[in-house]
Amino acid sequence: MQNHTLSLAVLLAAGGIFASPPLAAQSDGAPSFADPVRLNAGAKLLGERRLYPSPVYHDLDGDGLQDIVVGDLRGRLTVAKRLPGKGPAKYAEEKPVLAVDGKEIDFHNW
Repeated sequence: MQNHTLSLAVLLAAGGIFASPPLAAQSDGAPSFADPVRLNAGAKLLGERRLYPSPVYHDLDGDGLQDIVVGDLRGRLTVAKRLPGKGPAKYAEEKPVLAVDGKEIDFHNW
């Protein structure tokens, strides 16, 4: 499985998630990043209307593609599965992460 390093930044004011891939290290060793790009999940913005969305890349379904799992302050977990294809990554609509019993995983923080 290929390891993809990608920095994710959370824009709290708009409640959205942006990606900014690393370009190269600067002469002082600090990383340099490309301009951030807003991520979509299907036709909607990833993490939209979520309170402090916290994304992580994880191949949730074992297909070799890094999906994005998003947790939030209220304890909800959703996944946007990466769609196969070349070029920039595209993601399916965000859906709740389900437990083995088929119930939605929710940590009920509030």
